[in-house]
Amino acid sequence: MKITGITDRGLADRYLKKAWSIVEYIIENYYPDPPFVGLDIPYNKYLITLDEIREIGERIAAINPEVQACLLDYFPSFRRQDMNRPTVAEMRTARETLLKTGLTTTLAQTTIGHLGP
Repeated sequence: MKITGITDRGLADRYLKKAWSIVEYIIENYYPDPPFVGLDIPYNKYLITLDEIREIGERIAAINPEVQACLLDYFPSFRRQDMNRPTVAEMRTARETLLKTGLTTTLAQTTIGHLGP
């Protein structure tokens, strides 16, 4: 709700459940056949905690631990100019958090390139 600006808790919950249903459907019905399935997770400590990253990783791993998950070093281009881009060290820590959930293919986008396989 903080990220999207949605103020209605019921609506936010409905959107979140629908998004996870779509992820589950695509992975269960099409992975590893085309289309390629990879999940991008925007990360910035101002928007999401490492505990939330862990929860996302656990949820993805429960569906299929081989699905590629890529952390994106989120920084604002237009709004929220008060947020700094995550450092390489922050992205490394977030990626390690995902790896601990059992995901086997994780990457992290950083200012020096991708971390991971």
